[in-house]
Amino acid sequence: MFCVIGIAQNSSPASIFKKYSSVNKTGQTYFYLVKILNSSPTQLKKQLRLKAKRQLSESVFIIDNILLNSILQQREFIERIEPANNYWKLSPAAEAITNFETNSNAPFNFYIQLSDTASFMELFSGYPDLKKAFISADQKIISVVCNYQQIEKLFLSNDKVIFIDVIKTKAVTELGTPGYDLSANKINLVHSQYPFITGAGQHVSIKEDYYDTSDIDLKGRMEISPLASTKITNHANFMATIIAGTGNSVYYAKGAAWQSPISSSSFEQILPDADDAYLSKNISVQNHSYGTEIDNNYGLNAVAFDKSANENPNLLHVFSSGNSGTSGSLNGVYSGIEGYANLTGNFKMAKNIITVGAVDSFGNVAPLSSSGPAYDGRIKPDIVAFQQNGTSEAAALVSGTTLLLQQYYKSLDGNNLPSALAKAILINTADDIGNPGPDYKTGYGNLNAIKAMNLVKDDKILRGNILQDNTQSFVITVPENIQLLKITLAWNDTAATAASPKALINDLDLDVSFNGQLWKPWVLNSFANIDSLKLTALRKRDSINNAEQVTIENPAAGDYTINVSSYNLLTGHQQYFVAYSWDSLNYFKWEKPSKTDLAQAGSSSILRWQNSFSGNGDIEYSLADNKWLPLAAGIDLTKNYFYWNVPDTISPAIVRMKINNSYFYSDTFLLTSLLRPTTGFVCGDSILIYWNKLKNINQYQLYRLDEKYMEPFLSTPDTTAVISKNNLSNNFIAVAPVLSNGAIAQKSYAFDYTQQGAGCFINSFYANKDGAIAKLNLTLGTLINVSTIVFEKQEGVSYAPIATPVITGQLNYQVNYDPLKKGITNFRIKIILKNGQVVYSNPEAVFYAAPGEYVLFPVPVIRNNDITVISSLADGEIISLLDITGRLVFQKRIIAAKDFIKTTTLQAGLYFYQVTKKGTRLASGKLIVL
Repeated sequence: MFCVIGIAQNSSPASIFKKYSSVNKTGQTYFYLVKILNSSPTQLKKQLRLKAKRQLSESVFIIDNILLNSILQQREFIERIEPANNYWKLSPAAEAITNFETNSNAPFNFYIQLSDTASFMELFSGYPDLKKAFISADQKIISVVCNYQQIEKLFLSNDKVIFIDVIKTKAVTELGTPGYDLSANKINLVHSQYPFITGAGQHVSIKEDYYDTSDIDLKGRMEISPLASTKITNHANFMATIIAGTGNSVYYAKGAAWQSPISSSSFEQILPDADDAYLSKNISVQNHSYGTEIDNNYGLNAVAFDKSANENPNLLHVFSSGNSGTSGSLNGVYSGIEGYANLTGNFKMAKNIITVGAVDSFGNVAPLSSSGPAYDGRIKPDIVAFQQNGTSEAAALVSGTTLLLQQYYKSLDGNNLPSALAKAILINTADDIGNPGPDYKTGYGNLNAIKAMNLVKDDKILRGNILQDNTQSFVITVPENIQLLKITLAWNDTAATAASPKALINDLDLDVSFNGQLWKPWVLNSFANIDSLKLTALRKRDSINNAEQVTIENPAAGDYTINVSSYNLLTGHQQYFVAYSWDSLNYFKWEKPSKTDLAQAGSSSILRWQNSFSGNGDIEYSLADNKWLPLAAGIDLTKNYFYWNVPDTISPAIVRMKINNSYFYSDTFLLTSLLRPTTGFVCGDSILIYWNKLKNINQYQLYRLDEKYMEPFLSTPDTTAVISKNNLSNNFIAVAPVLSNGAIAQKSYAFDYTQQGAGCFINSFYANKDGAIAKLNLTLGTLINVSTIVFEKQEGVSYAPIATPVITGQLNYQVNYDPLKKGITNFRIKIILKNGQVVYSNPEAVFYAAPGEYVLFPVPVIRNNDITVISSLADGEIISLLDITGRLVFQKRIIAAKDFIKTTTLQAGLYFYQVTKKGTRLASGKLIVL
């Protein structure tokens, strides 16, 4: 694709296009008028003559996209020329469809942006078969399923149509698995140090398929939404759990914002929900863990999400960057550069959202995590976060963290947290990884939730509303012994028009000054070459991003001036936010364990820390006896983590790091083991549960699931508990050990007592036949209060004992009975309790026929009931029924030792049966149908 660049600053777009419109007959060439900074028209013409593929005049050239990108970086502003034909209305993805004649009749889901919706629908009156729907009335976007020929005929020349886009692939979730680690992004420290911040009152929407509404980790907080999909997927459940799971089922199902209400919105159509949908549900975060194909352009989706952010200034859209990190784009300036510019979907080209890439729990970039830059060179992703298997989880962790920030900010300020400020805080507190400063793989760094919360607590926030040609300054006092000062500017920018070569409309600038020194923000080289994209950021004016960052290493103590300038404001004024923070020298902080963390006894567990020291340190630990024991020596402090083998005991514990002659202590945390409770019996109005006894534990706490959360309801020194069903509002129960100091260790898995296969003392009783022997098998739920076990056989209308095994402490018992008599024999179990109460099992029937014998029952049989046919071993015999006239009325092959004759087609009366094999009669008799 070529671009025509108009250099003459006095030339109008219309005059340039009119003269050279002949080059645009195919619709494949775009026209731009560029005003150039730092380069005179004469200098630029000289450059173009050397590199341009065709020169049309002294002021217009046809060039390739690589050269265009380098030119655009010098511009003051750029304006797209609207040619006489209408191909400029097409996005690159829609335009690409015309390049494949075989696809010209294939249906696609086109998005059409309109200037007038009132009269536009009249166009469809002659085309009733077109599938159409307004999917964003706020933004006047309609979805139409049709082929390109219909687009060209119906819409391309319609003056009500502003732009046409297409989604060629359906949105798909970008993986996600359970087992995430909240300590990797310091969310565990937020839970520990800010226990009252839980996400309560902050509403999140998950835009994808629907989650399982029976999930007990989401119980009581799921809000009904008409926008929800009808399709339920595990991926949606994972995202909901990571963001807002309560941990009811098990401790590692606790999400970041574990008390946030959640709702769902289908991603069948990838556009923002209507503004009133967010407002009516008080949605402050919407999570988007999905993607389509790599699509590097500022399409209708990107425009729509930028508009949504401006119309809902307290709503943050959080997107996963994608899992196409090893691929390259097929369109745009960065076409063919593998490993870069591979965000999955043009909606991720929006500037007022936050896009999240993925790293492992140690900050290493996941190879499949999609990278920037955006189509116009902007930094993408904004930040990264931990993932287990895809960027979906990383986005969910950022969504959950944002909910915590929003709740905390509101609790301090009384107002809602603006999304642009939330973005500034998340970017500013992210831990720099990868190349120094921002880069196109990790953005501004790895999510650090506790730093973000502390920034809000310390109120290191500035804000303003700036006019054109204005500078607003703020003075901050930096103390001594600071290792790193970081300042981030962010603003929600006005949405650009679709297909704009640069998304930024209002251009603000950040710089920091101190004692005659000036620091500009970090800017990446966005030239479309892989070597350029890998370069470390440089300090210079940023003209494309709506987030800018200045960092200063080892700043001297004193007053620093933060300057925010309006370089170019097309809307006249712009609101903005600044977040700043600093890290001290000679600090060491344990990140895991915190006081809310636990370590599984007898297993491997990770310790994490952050520090400014180099060299080595020694780790020691102490249990309840306050004796310090060596854990590891000579640990590389810069590694920031260590795996240790947790002692096999239940106890409070502390770890400490020795650096030189100084000690740094962790919170007190717990070494614990998960109990394994199960159901002993379910009898009438009561149930019994029991669990394994733990060493040195003499008290246990039972939990039941209430409206939303697991709540304590019973304490016992035993390892069994009989519970009245009246004390339970549902079926889920868990148990936790209580330490000698009163601390409650981690509760067990929550289990449904009705799904454990337990009966009233008898879990199972079944009988198998082995020749003429009946093998009877019994499994009890518990031996508690059991006095006697009796195996019984039916004799007439009563039962008689056949065996009374000795109770040995085991739960499984087996008795053999022989010889069996021809026909059916019923057996049952009789349990006598210590209080004299008797519990019976259901009877188990054993059917027996000696070799060569055939037993039919019941006889007589009531019509429509089945007749059972018992034989020793089916071997291809044929059973026939004849009526009293000798007429054959039924015949079938016997295929099992227990087979059936259906009587639905038989009339009441007397019948004769005979069993034959290869023409030889083996048995015969008569039966009556009533």
